[in-house]
Amino acid sequence: MKLQTQNERWQCVVTAVAMVLNIEVQDLIRLVGHDGSEIAFPDLPEPERRLGHNIYEMIRVAVNLGYAVTPIPLRPATYPANNPSREIVIGSVEGNWNDFSGQLQHSRGVIECSGPYGYHVVAYDHGRIYDPRGQEFSYTRETCEQKNLYTYRLWRVDRITP
Repeated sequence: MKLQTQNERWQCVVTAVAMVLNIEVQDLIRLVGHDGSEIAFPDLPEPERRLGHNIYEMIRVAVNLGYAVTPIPLRPATYPANNPSREIVIGSVEGNWNDFSGQLQHSRGVIECSGPYGYHVVAYDHGRIYDPRGQEFSYTRETCEQKNLYTYRLWRVDRITP
């Protein structure tokens, strides 16, 4: 995987997915149909005010290019319809971290993160993180958290064989 850097603060999703699909960001932007710069929420600060890109837009393009995209939550849970306050986590904390880390070591895709700077998406490839902000490093929970990347879901991207 080749590190690419986002041109704008609101372009982490499109940049991370471009890395995973091994295409240039501008090519993916053309396939999606917009660069995310539209001001959708004028009352919010940058970059939250921008339309940005949604992971589901990326999935549509990835599937059209011959990839399967599978979500793997760090904290899988179940709850009654319309009542998330009654959530029950599936599995143990340690087991869920082990499963999540195992997926990171044995596949490639993107990871959704939260932190003091809000929502952020990075690419990963077999244990290596490619941050659209310009950093590349080996994955550990501690390293991500030192960089204010609190991971909560990965999207595994696999080539579909006919």
